[in-house]
Amino acid sequence: MNLDELAQRVATLEAEVGVLRQEAAAARALASGADRDVADYRAELRGHTRTLNALRETQLEQGQAITGLGEKVDQLTATVGHLRDQHGAHLTEIVGLLNRLIDRDGQQE
Repeated sequence: MNLDELAQRVATLEAEVGVLRQEAAAARALASGADRDVADYRAELRGHTRTLNALRETQLEQGQAITGLGEKVDQLTATVGHLRDQHGAHLTEIVGLLNRLIDRDGQQE
């Protein structure tokens, strides 16, 4: 190998090294951008996770509240049933008294 061929090979290698440096810089820039994107997605995912956890807590609280309301409705239903029964008994008593009055007035005429 002569000096001209060696110079030609060195020039070719230097050109290739320059291209490789540019490609390496571009790859580093892409990797850096990808790293930022991953960090952004992770932050967003953490935000979504916090939101879902807060929603879960709210749903649990609402479920407990609904259970409590169901118990109150059951109590009110029982109270209304009891009052209806009392009211019915009083109406029966009133009807009986009215019938006696009617019978008594009918006998006096």
